[in-house]
Amino acid sequence: MNKRLATLCACGFALGLWNNLAYADDGVEVHLPRVEHDWMTAREMATTTRAMGLANNMSTSASGTSAIYHNPAAIASAMMYAIDAAYYYDNADSGHAGQINIVDMKSNSYVGAGLGVHYQYAAPNDHSRHYVSTRLALAVPLAGNILSLGVSAVYNYMKYNGDKVVSQFTMDTGLVVRPLDWISLGLSVQNLIVGNHEDWMPRMITAGVAVGSLDWGVSVMFDASFNLSANEIAKTGSYGAGIEYALKNIVPIRLGYRYEESNHHVIAAGLGYRHDSGMIGVDLAYQHHFGFENDLFSAALSLYF
Repeated sequence: MNKRLATLCACGFALGLWNNLAYADDGVEVHLPRVEHDWMTAREMATTTRAMGLANNMSTSASGTSAIYHNPAAIASAMMYAIDAAYYYDNADSGHAGQINIVDMKSNSYVGAGLGVHYQYAAPNDHSRHYVSTRLALAVPLAGNILSLGVSAVYNYMKYNGDKVVSQFTMDTGLVVRPLDWISLGLSVQNLIVGNHEDWMPRMITAGVAVGSLDWGVSVMFDASFNLSANEIAKTGSYGAGIEYALKNIVPIRLGYRYEESNHHVIAAGLGYRHDSGMIGVDLAYQHHFGFENDLFSAALSLYF
């Protein structure tokens, strides 16, 4: 393992250790029911600005930093260094969030790595919430990059109104198959280790397909997710689609729709800019949740080469 990858792994270990030490004296952990309008959970906020503009339908096409959250195997889909910083705002919960992500698939062509750190604060109905998530992902391309496998270690911590609600280590895993240059099939499982937090961190399985290529300048993606922690898994289905069109390969335009259980509909739109030198990117995203009446906004700045 070369120096860059070793450094990234060391940073991930240090951040996870910091999370545990920083909150070690929070007292007895309490278990509260999931807040109805709470987008600030491990499930909803496992995303990036680019993915948010596609209604989070990125289990297969999540190249770059989005792969850290949607499918770690997809890190191997692009030979690149990438770093981005993002800001999120939720009007319903007066929620603010910051995120920074790093991906390296260039240092070692046999294994890629990604590191993501996310912090959120919200104060809905005079009850404050804090959420911290640290993710370290690894991906391995196989069979000439036709198949890639990935795994990520995740530490989630949440406080609600001063009480610790979640303090849990978990893992995600995934695979991506590319039988042709213009089609990809993906499968990912989130929260392999649930512990006592099934309401906040349910074990999810997501399958998806993406059709498109850089040569076409357009990609279309479809996702279906199910809650494996539920008693009736079939009734927890979540389905969505997104489309990303790169205008002159400089301005990506994104649209997405997702249906969640309990008659919850999500529409999304995103816009980006990629400098023609291929090193600087800006992304904006908006989501409206009809079931919860949330409006979510995000902006991100990225460097990639």
